[in-house]
Amino acid sequence: MAGRPARVPRVPTSSRFAAAFAVFLVSLAAGASAPAAAQDGPSVRNAEDLLVVDCLLPGQIRQLGRQASFMSARRPIRTTQADCQIRGGEYVAYDRANYQTALKVWLDAAMGGSAEAQNAVGEIYAKGLGIEPDFGMAFQWFKKAVEQGDKRAMINLGWLYEEGLGVERDAAKAVNLYRQGAGIEDELMYASVVQVELAQRDQRIEGLEQDVAREQAAAEALRAEVSRLRSQLVERRAALASARAELVATRQKLEAAKQAEDPALQRLLENTLAEQESQIGRQRNLIAGLERQVGAGGGLAARLELIDPPLVAMRGRPAAVVRGGPGERTITGRVAGAGEVKSVTVNGTEVPLSGAGMFQAKLQAAEAGTPVKVSATKADGGVATLEFTLMTAGGGSAIAAAETASPSAALGRYYAVVIGNDRYGNPDYPDLRSAAKDATAVARLLEQRYGFETRLLLNASRLETLTALDALRKTLGENDNLLIYYAGHGELSDSGEGHWVPVDGLSGRSESWISNRALSEVLDTLPAKRVLVVADSCYSGTMTRASVPIADASLDAAGLGRWLREATAGRSRLALTSGGVQPVPDTGPSGHSYFARAFLNVLEDNRGVLEATRLFQDVSASLALSTLDASVVQDPQFAPIRFAGHQSGTFVLQARGAGTSAGGR
Repeated sequence: MAGRPARVPRVPTSSRFAAAFAVFLVSLAAGASAPAAAQDGPSVRNAEDLLVVDCLLPGQIRQLGRQASFMSARRPIRTTQADCQIRGGEYVAYDRANYQTALKVWLDAAMGGSAEAQNAVGEIYAKGLGIEPDFGMAFQWFKKAVEQGDKRAMINLGWLYEEGLGVERDAAKAVNLYRQGAGIEDELMYASVVQVELAQRDQRIEGLEQDVAREQAAAEALRAEVSRLRSQLVERRAALASARAELVATRQKLEAAKQAEDPALQRLLENTLAEQESQIGRQRNLIAGLERQVGAGGGLAARLELIDPPLVAMRGRPAAVVRGGPGERTITGRVAGAGEVKSVTVNGTEVPLSGAGMFQAKLQAAEAGTPVKVSATKADGGVATLEFTLMTAGGGSAIAAAETASPSAALGRYYAVVIGNDRYGNPDYPDLRSAAKDATAVARLLEQRYGFETRLLLNASRLETLTALDALRKTLGENDNLLIYYAGHGELSDSGEGHWVPVDGLSGRSESWISNRALSEVLDTLPAKRVLVVADSCYSGTMTRASVPIADASLDAAGLGRWLREATAGRSRLALTSGGVQPVPDTGPSGHSYFARAFLNVLEDNRGVLEATRLFQDVSASLALSTLDASVVQDPQFAPIRFAGHQSGTFVLQARGAGTSAGGR
């Protein structure tokens, strides 16, 4: 277990000011501040020095001809606290999460017309930073930056349109902005394209849902009416009993009337009794009919999802593509809300349903494709269906093409920081059994099979973790790739923000953790073009998956190669996590966590190019299979990381010997 770092005495305030002022004078004499990467490295005293701040650098002395010189305006940047110090910049040390202090840095430049600053101001309002997010203001600033062609603002504005935040929801506008921000043509398809193409079907579904809601409301009214009628029935039965008693007396009178030869009185009493019995019969029939109508209503809350093989977006009916030629295949799916489901059928044959809502079925996959219909039936007769075509990998599918396709020989180098924390110094955080083992296995596999330069951190403190990430600023190039893997405890703050807990983290002290927001800011300022965070813990700082490109299943190897070159051309910041915000289990039957075992299985089985969307799909399928009979249900998440500088594109893993060498080296 890594011990806590030794405490370094803090430099007195006056000394820090003098040092900063001296650096400021040097920068003035030189005419410019040297970039951070060119420095020998700022002196880091604590973990806070490695967090990102909004920094105002001093102005530069510029020469105008031979006679005149002037000082330029101060320049806003986002950099580490230590770097801001050494470059003589101004920042707020203890209130960095306050939107007013952040606006102070960026607003002047934004008002002056800087598109980068306008996007930064929009992100400040969208984050909230100590207050509720103001998506209306965020929309206005993102729009200003978009009008100047800022690609990052296009992605941010697309997210607002997609989610309907500060503006009316418009999926088509969101897709156009994602495409515009990526700078791509139609060959690169986004997941959000499918949403737009299916908008008409979604409207029909929404209409059906409204119909169901109306029927349910009508059913409630019917139930109330039934209750009222039953009360009336009780009253009528009591009245009927009284009437029958009176009828007995009347019949006795009738007998007397017959003997007295009074037929008019006899007919009057018989007609009265018949009318009473007829009315009660009609009420009974009405009540029975209403009860039958109420019993036949109700909607189905269940939702069907195909886990393995995953569905691929097509221009027509969705397809599920399996490896190999025609033959018997097993499909695995899940029913959300399975507690209300009576049975599940696949092509008319009922299949077993586990307590966790998982089901499997064996089907014959034909070369021309096999239509599949999955139906979940509720106890009251409601039905939910999922229809798709089961296709084999022959004929140029994306899965088969991935065996031989190559994105490019110029993907840059591959680096990985792999963190496994399982020996915690705080009794509030119990030791874990598999985190270090998981991290060690992942680091070894990435290095040996995929050619990564890996740095393995076991039982790392907060300072050690942030130091390792900060060191990447000098290592990474603008075209390089970075994968960060984390296994360990995770926490949610009162505001709902996710955190990683280092081994020196304190329970209830979020300042001793590493927040998703701080990680996003670090990733934003790293020079690597493509970054993938894989977290066996919660990571809540993500956008929707719609701005991630997906490959058409019909692409051959050459087409997939072109698609990969398009998809890796843009700056990407993606996260694959073991779950949403729910707790995840520590150890499964293999000695690894369920998620780590699934992740390792996918990396071990890959024989070619593995891009991030298919990595997510394969991990989800492997995880679903491994937890089929387990009591735990894990739902992996995959999406761009919000406010980390995601613009477009994806992350690609390439096994050694497939196409070009991993990392292009």
